[in-house]
Formats: sequence, structure tokens, C-alpha cells
Amino acid sequence: MFSRWDAEIVQISVYRGMNNHLAEMRECARLCRDKSIPFVVHPVRYSIQHKEMLNDVMEMAEHADLALILHDEKKADGSRLSGEDEEIFRNAIEELQSLTMVSFENGTDTSDIRWYWDNFAENITLDIGHVESAGMDSVGFVHALDKTTIDKIRFVHIHRNNGFHGGITDHWPLKVDCRELRALRELLMVKPDVSVILELNEIEMIENSLDLLKTLRKEMEL
Repeated sequence: MFSRWDAEIVQISVYRGMNNHLAEMRECARLCRDKSIPFVVHPVRYSIQHKEMLNDVMEMAEHADLALILHDEKKADGSRLSGEDEEIFRNAIEELQSLTMVSFENGTDTSDIRWYWDNFAENITLDIGHVESAGMDSVGFVHALDKTTIDKIRFVHIHRNNGFHGGITDHWPLKVDCRELRALRELLMVKPDVSVILELNEIEMIENSLDLLKTLRKEMEL
């Protein structure tokens, strides 16, 4: 798989509830290390506010290479973390940070992500596709980022928002000059050292989207 696309960085996404998810995560991490390919581990549908889920995420952190990428979280009622919930959450972050770098992605509530990043994130994964699926203009979103936030961005998730497929509206293949690519271009102009991770469900479309990203990188290097 890695040689097929000449991967420079790999994301191991671990979906809660899937069979043998932790065993597959461990095997993928082993393969990446054997081939000296940098990788991140990305738990999906996990909340580190819950002890049982945190135990699984701790194991993922133990195997992570560059970072563990987590989604932003809310209280059970959908409000901002505060009080006892916030304390539990911060304690969980500290446990995970003792094992690896923790990066927070806008995966739950992009409309409130700036407050979240200001209060909880030392390291940020900007998911441009999620900005679009939240009904925002990703180019405008990038333009509005303050320097403190930009300095924290270490990774970018890129995919296109294009209507429902498989229960979601994003994670579509990229297209030439789509707004998500334009937003990435704007970010790279002010933060050229980010690692870009392509998130697609359609394996057969990965190569075309990677080619667009490689073209963009060459443009930025000129």
C-alpha cells in the first residue's frame, strides 16, 4: 500500500467499534516503522472524557509516531467543556501528552473551534474539508486565522465537500482549483512547514488527488 502511492506521511485512522481495530492499528504502526515512514494515529468516534475509551486511546498514543490527532469535544449536552467535565478532559490530555504529541482537529464543532483551540490546543490539525462541511468558506476561514493559531498548526487534513455520500458530505476527492485546495494554498503561504494528510474513502481516487497536492507543492516551491 505504502509503495503504491509513495507515501511521505501516513495516517492510521482507528474507528471505534470496528473489529480488531486496536490490533490493526498496532500492525499498521509496525509496518510504518519497518519502512521508516512517519505516521500519525487518529482515533475516530472516541471521547477521552470516558475512561473506557481513554484506555484505548492511551494504547494508540503509545504506538503513535509524530502525533495523536483527536477531534474537539463537547459536554454531553453539546455545550462547551467546563467544570468537572473540563477537569476530566484536561487530565486525560495530560496523560496522553506524557506519551506523544497531541494535536486537536476541528471535527465536532468547527463554528466554535477557535475558542476550543485557544483553551485546549498546543498543537492543531486544521481540517479544511470540515470547515466547508460546516457551511464556512475555507479560504475566508484561513484568512481570518490569527498568528497564534497559525503558529500552532502542525497538520492539515484535506478533502472536498460535495454533498452526501456514505452518510457524510465531505471526504470527496479533490478537483483542480476547488476551494479546499485554494484554502490550502493560502495557508501554505503563511505556514509552509505543515504536513498535509489526504483523507479519502475512495481508494481508486487517491492518486489523482495526490497528484493535485504534488502540483501545488511544486507551485509553492517556485
